[in-house]
Amino acid sequence: MIILFWILTAAFIVIDRLTKAVAESNIKGSEIIRVLTAGDTDILAFSLHKNTGAAFSSFMGKTVALAIVTAVALVLITIYFHRQKHKHPLMTVSYAMIVGGGIGNLIDRVFQGYVTDFIRLFPFDFIFNFADICVVIGAILLMIYYIFIDEKYMKKAAPENGSEVKNDK
Repeated sequence: MIILFWILTAAFIVIDRLTKAVAESNIKGSEIIRVLTAGDTDILAFSLHKNTGAAFSSFMGKTVALAIVTAVALVLITIYFHRQKHKHPLMTVSYAMIVGGGIGNLIDRVFQGYVTDFIRLFPFDFIFNFADICVVIGAILLMIYYIFIDEKYMKKAAPENGSEVKNDK
């Protein structure tokens, strides 16, 4: 599962970088590209936004602090994942999405000083990117894993009848 984790993490980073590059090269200035509308309401649209903050534009202008906190969190999350003895596929995908999305936005913060957001989805009044989607979906899947699967999976993966050899000497 470690190899799957790193392959997926790399794939999420590459997709994030590619989608941001496509957005930056095809969306000009304050242009809004309407993809799906219902009457006068945009359901899905693309427009560029340079976000120097975090989610919902919180912590605006705190790019260095956000980069440091993100880097530390990503290292800790990765270490925690690697230390898990039994890795369920859903756990692996969840952690890969969170780490891949985190790294995607961290790359923006470090090299641009802001995160490139470009996806607008009705009815939400905010703009986001593929990395954000990865982090949110990864977190939701991780909650599902820990609430519904973890305990059952760990019992199944544990040796039966306490067959672990204990050395009392």
